[in-house]
Amino acid sequence: MIAFKGRLSFCQYMPAKPMKYGIKVWVAADSENGYVANMSIYQGSENGRTYVHGQGYDVVMSMVKPFLNKRHHLFLDNFFSTPQLFEHLLVQDTYTCATVRSNHKGMPKCSKQKLKKPKELV
Repeated sequence: MIAFKGRLSFCQYMPAKPMKYGIKVWVAADSENGYVANMSIYQGSENGRTYVHGQGYDVVMSMVKPFLNKRHHLFLDNFFSTPQLFEHLLVQDTYTCATVRSNHKGMPKCSKQKLKKPKELV
């Protein structure tokens, strides 16, 4: 999110973020050096557009298209992590690591169980 309070048709308001107003930018960056490999500015919802697998899926697939089938490893935020995305990327020889939301559609039942602390395992 790039902080911005001026007049702009695609300025976003996100009350839970530290910067409540701004321009939302999707970025694919190299984890070793921080260089931006690909980016896209979110311009709001497109009229009549339906997402088959969800917005996060479409964003990731469009951002990593140049890097598919090259055995790259992606690290994603929980907004983007869905089992369908992971499976489709794996078929295209791209590996994924991400935090997950246990309430995402399609998540296995075991993801809803709380992890036990080391003391509780015994």
